[in-house]
Amino acid sequence: MKNLFIGIDFSKEKIDATIITAQGLEELSARISETFPTTTSGYNKLVRWVEKNSLGIGREAWLFCGENTGDYSKPLCNYLYGKGLDMWIENAKCIKDSSGLRRLKSDRADSVMIAEYAMRNYDRAEIYKPLSESLSQLRELFLYRQQLVRHKCGFQVRRGEKKLTMEKSSIKTAISQSGRRMVNVLDKEIEKIEKKIKELIKIDDELKSTYELITTVPGIGMQNALCLLIFTNNFKRFNLNPRKIACYYGIAPFGRDSGTSVHSSPHVHYMANKMLKAILTQAALASIQFCLPITNYYNRLVNKGKKKQVALNNVKNKLIHIITAMVKNNQPFDPEYINNNKSIA
Repeated sequence: MKNLFIGIDFSKEKIDATIITAQGLEELSARISETFPTTTSGYNKLVRWVEKNSLGIGREAWLFCGENTGDYSKPLCNYLYGKGLDMWIENAKCIKDSSGLRRLKSDRADSVMIAEYAMRNYDRAEIYKPLSESLSQLRELFLYRQQLVRHKCGFQVRRGEKKLTMEKSSIKTAISQSGRRMVNVLDKEIEKIEKKIKELIKIDDELKSTYELITTVPGIGMQNALCLLIFTNNFKRFNLNPRKIACYYGIAPFGRDSGTSVHSSPHVHYMANKMLKAILTQAALASIQFCLPITNYYNRLVNKGKKKQVALNNVKNKLIHIITAMVKNNQPFDPEYINNNKSIA
């Protein structure tokens, strides 16, 4: 049971906080707000300020709440976690959609809105837990590798364009040679990062076990395995719910049906992590080519009249469901089990 709700609005140099004390939906005192710097001393002042205005409510009944703003929100979240205080990081759109019509927009007003959201929805709160040290390092290495790959693709595309548009000249030769050198340099850097990733996985028994399990699926390589490990917190974030993981990846279809005029077939939502979705698409294409049960599943959908892109999205969903079941049951990929199990095949 939570009785003291602290709404946090994050920004680069400061945080705005608002306290609401309530019993259910009945507020017990006037709301108060304050601003603190985004430093360790500022976080200390924040906790002391909450303690001073807590009306004697114990820390176990406190709930801090803020929008997920990535690097801006992480330092305070880690600080509060270290202090044993509950922090709820919620999707910004969820908070905004629940706030109704708003005329005033300011950091303090946003902190009030977030505190109200926490008070009304605390029973749905997902308490923040940081990634393990190994997963945090893997996340940084993975994102850095993605950045290197984007740069490499940019140089490759540029070189290709110049081959098509420029006649033979010293400029064309210089661009081509320079682009080739950059691609070679980036290839070496990507190779170094991949080596570090493998070393990190190797020294963490839990990650190593899950990684080896996931990669038994034909088509699932290092990048997709890393995505699943990092963005599901080694499958702890979504409680091994494949539908929730599919929603996060942006591959779960949702329909629109209302009254007599609105009837549309299910479509995936535009809100998704597009990087993860693109990487999973590559895995699905590889699985269709090299995994016979997935090949048969895809062909059966196409033969029934489904468009190829829809069938491909179904394959992505199937892979997420298969992998989640494998992790849940601690069983490697078994094509015979999939062939014989109608609910999966």
